[in-house]
Formats: sequence, structure tokens, C-alpha cells
Amino acid sequence: MKRPITHAALCFGLLIAGVGCSGGDQNSDAGGNNDTAEQATAHEGMSNMGMEAGEPSEGSIYHLESRWQNRHGRPVSLDTLRGKIQVVAMVYTHCEHACPRILADMKRIRDNLSPRALERTHFTIVSIDPERDTPGRLTQFARENDLSGEQWTLLNGNEGNVLELAAVLGVRYKRVSETDFVHSNMITVLDQEGVITYQRKKLADSQQPVVEVIEKKATF
Repeated sequence: MKRPITHAALCFGLLIAGVGCSGGDQNSDAGGNNDTAEQATAHEGMSNMGMEAGEPSEGSIYHLESRWQNRHGRPVSLDTLRGKIQVVAMVYTHCEHACPRILADMKRIRDNLSPRALERTHFTIVSIDPERDTPGRLTQFARENDLSGEQWTLLNGNEGNVLELAAVLGVRYKRVSETDFVHSNMITVLDQEGVITYQRKKLADSQQPVVEVIEKKATF
């Protein structure tokens, strides 16, 4: 049985990620190896800084008590996602390099699922730039990218909540300018109870490994 995420376990995860429980700088691991030279500068620089992703938690993210806002500005908790397989990415909407690729990969995953698996799967985007990615901005982003409300959840949370979730998922990120971040190019698959089942840690041409994991989970 997977154990719940405790405060002590979360603090340990934060320490692995190179930050303390009270907050601080957020850091990221290396991005994918398929970026252009420009993308590599913005999104793979963490490997040159000697930083690696923290270890993800073995417990359900639904034990976290953080509160978030969805694209409509309504308060939600993570456990509202319970019951479906979740495909999760932590990105920011003003990103011009890796994040559009991550979103495109999530759509490829969706498009390659069987009808049965798709019915049991949901897609969640969590912003690492909550100051700019307001609910209004998330609504605009969803409209621009055709992210339906029935299939996609977009979340805005305060800096502490974003840091907490990133630590649990093993995602690292760091603001490098007023408008840009370096961050993990990770897509995480959660099972119906919010436990990490699979993580694609770098950009990849094929999404088949992710699709196969979801198809298998959807049979239970």
C-alpha cells in the first residue's frame, strides 16, 4: 500500500530538490535532448548548472491540502482530480520554447489513446508562473489551444503551493529572468488515486511509452 505524503516526507523531498520547506529558489533539471540551440539555452541550462531533479514522492498528491484556482477563478483542491488517470505537466503559458512542445506532446498522447482509455483520462496543466498565469490568462490560453473544460484542467496556485507540488512530483524549475524560467520538461502520469505511475522526464519524439502506461491503467 502506498503511504500518504507526510509533512516530514515533503520536507525531505524539498531538501532533495535543493530548497527548504519555507520556500526559496526553485530549480530545474535538464530538459529534453530534441530542443533547438535556442531552446537548449533556455530550458536545458540546468544540466550545465549541475542540478538534477529531486526524487518524486511515493504517496498520493491528493493528500496535499493546498488550494488552487482553476481557469474560471474558482477555488479547487487537488483531490477534485481523483477518480481518473491524470496526465500532468508543470509549465507556464508565456513560454515560447519547450512548453508548447510539452502541450503538443500531451495532445499526441490524448489523440493516441483508445476510446476506453480516453474516457478514463484527464489532462492537467499547473502553472509555475502564477503571478502572470492568472485565471483570466489561463482561460485565454485554453481558448487559444482548444483545451476543453471537460478534458483539461488548468491550475493557478500561490508560490508555496506550486513549490510543494513540484517537490512531490520531482519537478525542478528556476526563474532566470523577468519573463523566463528553466524547468523540467516532464510529463507525469498519475493513477486514479493520485500516485505517480510513470514520468516522461525529457522531450521525446514518441509518446507511445506514455500511451501504453495509460492503456494498462485504464483496464483496472
